[in-house]
Amino acid sequence: MFRRRVLTLSSLVVISLLAIAALPIVVVATLVMSVSPKFRTAPQAMAFIYGFLLREWAGLTLFVWVLLRYPKSRHMEKNRAIQFWWAQSLFNLGKRLYRLNIEVTGTEALQGNCALVLSRHSSMGDTVLPLLFFGKARGEGLRYVLKQELRYLPCLDIGGHRLPNVFVDRSGADSAKAVEEVSDLIATAGSDESVLIYPEGTRFTQKKHDELRAKYPNLAPQLDRWPNLLPVRLGGVTGMMAANPGKDLVFLAHAGFEGSADIHDLLNGGWLNQRVRLHFWRVPYADLPKENVQEFLFREWDTMQSTVGALLNEIQSAA
Repeated sequence: MFRRRVLTLSSLVVISLLAIAALPIVVVATLVMSVSPKFRTAPQAMAFIYGFLLREWAGLTLFVWVLLRYPKSRHMEKNRAIQFWWAQSLFNLGKRLYRLNIEVTGTEALQGNCALVLSRHSSMGDTVLPLLFFGKARGEGLRYVLKQELRYLPCLDIGGHRLPNVFVDRSGADSAKAVEEVSDLIATAGSDESVLIYPEGTRFTQKKHDELRAKYPNLAPQLDRWPNLLPVRLGGVTGMMAANPGKDLVFLAHAGFEGSADIHDLLNGGWLNQRVRLHFWRVPYADLPKENVQEFLFREWDTMQSTVGALLNEIQSAA
């Protein structure tokens, strides 16, 4: 951990200094690039990157301030407040720069007890949606299952380890350990904490969908069944359901973040004036199966597919 943080913090310092030194050139270059249809939102993308760097430094400063200023008994409360601010600030920046139109349905699912939240995953940007539209909207903590690569972002690394989250190795090198960690995450969650997992295990893209079909022919029936989703990685989800101390399941389907899957999407204008649709639904704990969990999850993933398909059609028909 120490070596990683020395490396990532040093890299952040170097990148930030280079970004400041190059700012005049970057401004001119992005304006020139924006003339091309392939890079028409280059100014927005560069503004977002600079905004992200500012929020990295602000978040790190706030985490240090909490450590020095407040007693340990208040660290969780204050660190969660920083997490909410960081996510909301980034979301608001992207929303303003790209003039996003957000609409949320199924808000009745936000009522009730804390939950295990299972969300679709299609972009870099959708990671803040469950935190803001479920956790913050309810005024409660949200524990995350995150990929370990995110530890190379200093603010996520330091902040993520100061809150009860789990960074998992998705390579499968020690899948038993990963399942144990995510199971413990929900088993130890308090009555005022929800837990989030992305059942697909990675972002959906059409390329990944096609690669899975070519590499694992046995997955073809699932891939045909869910054209806008990746198959559920059962290990983590079933482990969490088995360790679930009594929380409902809440599902989050969304569409509109496909245009922010990578940096190229942020440059080419595909996300400009985008309509973003979110839909929640809840399954009470009493209705969760003790057996045939896979069959249950596949049925809910069918609902996820039909909901995402309908949201995508709604967005496309209004374009």
